[in-house]
Amino acid sequence: MSGCLPLAMDLASEDDRDGMGCVKSANNQTYGHLVLQAKLQQLRTQFRHAVITYADYWNAYFTVMKNPNQYGFKESFKACCGTGDPYNLEMFAVCGTPSASACPSPSQYLNWDGVHLTETMYKVLTIMFLNGKATHPSFSYLLDMKLRCG
Repeated sequence: MSGCLPLAMDLASEDDRDGMGCVKSANNQTYGHLVLQAKLQQLRTQFRHAVITYADYWNAYFTVMKNPNQYGFKESFKACCGTGDPYNLEMFAVCGTPSASACPSPSQYLNWDGVHLTETMYKVLTIMFLNGKATHPSFSYLLDMKLRCG
């Protein structure tokens, strides 16, 4: 979901948006994950004893973007650390420069600095991966197979 990052939104024209308000052209490029999943299935068939897990970052991020309040986020598009409107991102005044400042509640933001996610967003994604909602096959399935098969 690179089209939802403040950097992408700041660089793209306002008429290049999808239904969530993200940069449509950038997100359209990420549909390659479907091709990757098909190729991984071929590899699983070819190498039956290998463990190949797909962590579906795209859909995990999309799930949070569809309903950020459910995960405790109040700001989906604005960077926590930076300066400037509308995304708190200025190309020559990025987080860490004297004119930039951090928001008082980073845990309510998806994005830290326009490019990187906040610790809270990474935690949400990690939970989705480890609980099996965003990995194929799920980690619980893999652990179960390991316990049964050794």
